[in-house]
Amino acid sequence: MRHLLIGSLLLIASDVLVAQTTPVHEGPAEDITAILDQSRALSEAYMAGDIEALVAVYAEDGIAAPGGRDFVRGYDALYDLWELPEGRVVTYHHATPEELKVHGDFAYDWGYYGGTVVQDGGEPVSFRGKYLVVWQRDADGVWRIAHDMWNSLPAED
Repeated sequence: MRHLLIGSLLLIASDVLVAQTTPVHEGPAEDITAILDQSRALSEAYMAGDIEALVAVYAEDGIAAPGGRDFVRGYDALYDLWELPEGRVVTYHHATPEELKVHGDFAYDWGYYGGTVVQDGGEPVSFRGKYLVVWQRDADGVWRIAHDMWNSLPAED
């Protein structure tokens, strides 16, 4: 009986671990693909230093909520938020959704992000954190970020 109980607990624990590492995508496949493409476009624009393309992923009235800062609203403020300091280069950036669910013209996406920056040609510095994004399908049919919230996590050893 004891072995059965221990085996059952291990099975439940493994199911929980799998649930935490296997992304959940719910909704029409074309919407999931479009949102994931937009997320990649944001990362690619960030790495290219193309802040206009990065901000274009946001809705016209998009709002960002970076950790430790007040809300950032609208194109001009978002541009200022994302503009890189002189000498800084983002060499790698990615977002890894844990869950992405589409509900009509809105979707939510939460997960982890990470990347690497170099300042003035120095040593690469890694960063990581967690995020929550609310997407909306605009009148032109394009998925854009309506609300974007993130905060950093301690660097991994």
